[in-house]
Amino acid sequence: MRERWVTLLLAAGALAAFYALFFPKPQTRPVVAALPLSTDKDPAGYWALWHWLGEESIAKVSLRVQYGHLSGLLKQPTGNLLLVTMPQRVATDEVELTALDRWVAQGNTVLIVAALEDDPAWAIGTLDPLMTDRLQRLTGLRFTAHTGAKFLQTLSVGKLDVRPRGNFPLLGNIRHITTLTYLARSWRVGTADERLPLELASRSDNGDPVMWLERQGAGQIILCAVASPFSNAGVLHDDNAALLGNIIAWSRGPGGAVVFDDAHQGLTAYYDARAFFADPRLHGTLGWIVLIWLAFVLGPQPLRVRRREWQPLDETVYVEASARYLAAVVRPGAAAQRLIEDFLDWLRGRLRLEPGEPDHAAGAIWQWLETQAAVPAAARLELQACYASACAGERPDLTRLQNLLAQLRRTLS
Repeated sequence: MRERWVTLLLAAGALAAFYALFFPKPQTRPVVAALPLSTDKDPAGYWALWHWLGEESIAKVSLRVQYGHLSGLLKQPTGNLLLVTMPQRVATDEVELTALDRWVAQGNTVLIVAALEDDPAWAIGTLDPLMTDRLQRLTGLRFTAHTGAKFLQTLSVGKLDVRPRGNFPLLGNIRHITTLTYLARSWRVGTADERLPLELASRSDNGDPVMWLERQGAGQIILCAVASPFSNAGVLHDDNAALLGNIIAWSRGPGGAVVFDDAHQGLTAYYDARAFFADPRLHGTLGWIVLIWLAFVLGPQPLRVRRREWQPLDETVYVEASARYLAAVVRPGAAAQRLIEDFLDWLRGRLRLEPGEPDHAAGAIWQWLETQAAVPAAARLELQACYASACAGERPDLTRLQNLLAQLRRTLS
């Protein structure tokens, strides 16, 4: 039993070390009730907008791949509107941003709603530290968070009221844009390059701009620094739905579609390694596999008996090993010659013959064998023929020779 416990502890330690050193860990994120997806019917989703577009027979597309595949998904190359929500759970890289720039410049529109002036529940815990950098890359606007007393004064919980600035087709019949969220921060906005976006709306409390329009080639980018005015809950307030309707009517061309960027909120149609390894179902499955394996190994399976450090071998093992070695390195002719000469030496010892010339002694033994009535002439002649072929370097039948010699020894003993 002690051996089983030791095996269990060592196996568990090895698995824990492997998991800690090599296996990707899921990032700890708060569980949120909803996400800004076209399929989500919760307050943060866009299902109401998706359903309304269907009733109005306006083409709609759920983008679940990267921006480089936009052109292949849409029937019309121009006159389309892409709704992008930030922060993103699946961040974009420079390749995707470049593809998005080209797509906009062809004659399409990107509506970006970013959680800058508000902080909705789904954005809490979303790791997107480079959101402002990507916004600057797309729009040319640099966002710097307010600090000090002015920032503390902007902290409040309740309604953020936004009013249009100037007379523009996008803002027709729009008086108030409202979002009910936790107001977490306020930003100082400046231009980072020669681009000069048009300010469309500003906050009612401090006058800071929160919506911009920028032309880019044949298309345009609309940036809203409030993330939730067009969500399922947001379109119910004031003129939020009317503003969204104005944006769609103004930017969408004949046959154009409204595209929802679901891919960068985690709803992807391609393999995402980070999402795969962060899935708790994967870790639960691996844990059960390890537990079942340990139960199988440590339960009904018998443990191996400890072998003795010293295990003596039988003498026949050494004899067999020596015989195999000699059989591998000694030529058959030489072996046959040596077997016959050992037999002749055995006879010489029995006859008490004095050692002399080998040829003379061998001749005397052959003559003695001829006088022995117990020795068949055929056996003697076969032995002489085998000896002659062995001396000539030929390959005799060693098995037959050994049997013949054993028969002669029994006869002459």
